[in-house]
Order: sequence, then C-alpha cells, then structure tokens
Amino acid sequence: MAAANFSRDVFEMFYGPIEENQRLPPRISPTIIGPFKIARNDFRGWFRTWKMRATKNNKDLFKFFQKTKNSFINVCTNEVETLGNTKIKFELNVRFYTTRDGEKQEMDHYFDRMPPAILNEHNLDLINPLINQFIDQVKGEIEGWSERGSGWIMDRILEAYINVSRYEP
Repeated sequence: MAAANFSRDVFEMFYGPIEENQRLPPRISPTIIGPFKIARNDFRGWFRTWKMRATKNNKDLFKFFQKTKNSFINVCTNEVETLGNTKIKFELNVRFYTTRDGEKQEMDHYFDRMPPAILNEHNLDLINPLINQFIDQVKGEIEGWSERGSGWIMDRILEAYINVSRYEP
C-alpha cells in the first residue's frame, strides 16, 4: 500500500540521530505532474507517494500504461532531479469482480510485489524498462489467478502509485 507516515523519532530509531544542520530538501507543498499528485510527503520530503486516480473506463492494463507511461517517467525523472539518488516503487490498485450465487462480488487488490529500484541521474534510462517489468509482473499475476480458475475478472484499474524515498548508500 502507500507509504506510511514517519515521525522524526521513528526515523532516528532506525537510522540514528539527525543533525539540524544536515542538508535535507525542504518539505514541498502538494504538487501535480500530469495526472499524478502528491498524496503523502513525509519527513521533509524524503518520502513521497504520488497517486493517480484512473478513470472508470480503464479496463485494459496495456492501454492504461500506454496512455500514462510518460507521466510515470516524468514523475520519476522529476524526483531524481529533486532528490538525487532515489528508491522508487510502483503500485497499482485494481478492482476485480466475480458472480457467485447470482450475486456480484467485488475485491480490490494492490499489486506491489516488485522490489524498489534505485535510480539516479546516471541510470534514468532504466525507468522505461522498470515500468515494462512492472506491467509484465501485474499481467502475470492476473493471468495466474485466471489460470487457477479463481473466477475473478479484472473490472478496472482504480489507482496507480509511485512511492519515492531519498536514498543515501
């Protein structure tokens, strides 16, 4: 799911004390890039979640990403330019339905199993293949459900997320 809120105490518990004079990017106000807008912006901008609500007609995974891939690339590129080294993870919220006993049942599922990718100014050309890998992984999971005879059918794409955190190796 989307990134959690982090307080200074929790962050310091895991990463040690943070000095006040340490150069941190300023906390940014909600920003919009294409259909994406910042849903969460925590710890002075070190952790951000970009969220895009999909229109109700998005039932085809490939058409959805064909329309929105440039927005994904623009958000990732902007974050690398702003934060430098970043960890980026894609997530997708999809609604499925099935009919059981004459009644329609719905289920929302988050696809988020792909590990985060580390991006910086030297490997921005990896964004497009990372998005393609994510699409293939989601498609594979959906096909796996269908092949096992689950009876769940993809109804529509609800939301897409890009979770970003500053990365300091």
